[in-house]
Amino acid sequence: MNTLVPEENIPSHQGPDAQSVDSELDVVTMAVKVPMTLSHLHYWNVRLTRKTDKEEVLEALRTSSRIAFINYYHGLVSNNTIKERYLDMGRPWGDMYEVALWQDMLKIEGDELYYAYVVDNQAIVIPETIDAIRALTGIEESAENSIKRTNKSLGINQK
Repeated sequence: MNTLVPEENIPSHQGPDAQSVDSELDVVTMAVKVPMTLSHLHYWNVRLTRKTDKEEVLEALRTSSRIAFINYYHGLVSNNTIKERYLDMGRPWGDMYEVALWQDMLKIEGDELYYAYVVDNQAIVIPETIDAIRALTGIEESAENSIKRTNKSLGINQK
């Protein structure tokens, strides 16, 4: 409790997990374990296959409605300040259903992409579980419609 523990293996399980979806993804991840009530903090270093810039990467990430872009310079400097933001938004228990990605920290240097994000390990699975139930029961055949319905009901990506 109240401590940070580096995961002993490099890569952490997140990189190989991502590679199970996209086997050509060239990524090495490292992780730090934090108290379960806060979240998980992830730092990624990705070798890019072509030249790009920060805005192009952010545009690609913006295609997901379940990524919340945050900024360090807005005072969101730690897991607990992010959790407080979600409490202030009226989310029950400060639940964060989105991945909170620091857009102002994202950096490209040569062919290397660096970024960090926070995942609420208790709430992040809720939207996908709702969408999976709809898909398995046939309540909603369209993944896009289900995602929109879930996002609306949970207040995801509501500006």
